[in-house]
Amino acid sequence: MRLKTYLLTGGLSIVLFLGACGGNDSSEEETDEGAATEEDTTEEDTGGDSSSGEGDISYSGENGDYTVVEFGQATIEPTEEEMAAAEDNEEAEAPTADEVVTIEFEFTNNSDVETSPQEGFGLDLAVRQLMEEGETTLENLTMDLPDDYEEADLVSTAAEMVEPGESATSVVAYGPLDPELETVLQSRENPMSEEDTEQLDHTIELEGAGDTEEETTEEDSES
Repeated sequence: MRLKTYLLTGGLSIVLFLGACGGNDSSEEETDEGAATEEDTTEEDTGGDSSSGEGDISYSGENGDYTVVEFGQATIEPTEEEMAAAEDNEEAEAPTADEVVTIEFEFTNNSDVETSPQEGFGLDLAVRQLMEEGETTLENLTMDLPDDYEEADLVSTAAEMVEPGESATSVVAYGPLDPELETVLQSRENPMSEEDTEQLDHTIELEGAGDTEEETTEEDSES
């Protein structure tokens, strides 16, 4: 009788022990599967395109696709001809230097005809300055940049024709600007367009505007 009891007790212990081992194995498998799933999700998230900076400023217009590489500023000094003309005319005001905003961008011609980067840019986009009483559209002064401008080769490219489907990187200049005013790059509205395209409205950070704001803040703090 006692032997039978021992056998039953031993058998039950073995069953419980095997069940516990099986439960641990299942938990470990679930843990491994969870870790693998989490790792796969992390890899997928990391694999996405997460570029940042001015390269994110892009626009697709009627004449081309545009991706901004960099904004900058430049000064265009009066030419010798302008200075001489002012000296000959005593009533004329002496010419002054013009401050301009420069935009380096990649242009892809998506039209059916040859188009230069600066032509497509001017048709699809505009550089404007905002003021209380309204806004003003700046002029294209790209060809007025000095010959010794540091990216003169990209300035030349702005005037070269680009075949449909081809791309080119160029620099354009717009001004004259007042660095203290808000300057924006905006897409032009095309009432003839049959498609609804996303509009571009980007504020360009200028050196003068930042310096003026900083000086104003310091004055307010002192007072």
